[in-house]
Amino acid sequence: MKFVKSLMSHAIEGTITFLVVIFALGSFFWFESTWLKLAGCFVALIAGYLLSYAAAKIRGS
Repeated sequence: MKFVKSLMSHAIEGTITFLVVIFALGSFFWFESTWLKLAGCFVALIAGYLLSYAAAKIRGS
């Protein structure tokens, strides 16, 4: 059971990382204002870090 939990945690962490990178890079194209572009990128990266940290805590690292 621990192996499955670890495997799912890695899969979730990889999915989170992929989606955050897509949003962070996409924010430079989707938003009009320079401040919105930068804020969207930084917020996505911070949210991705926090979600990945939570996934690592579930894994037990």
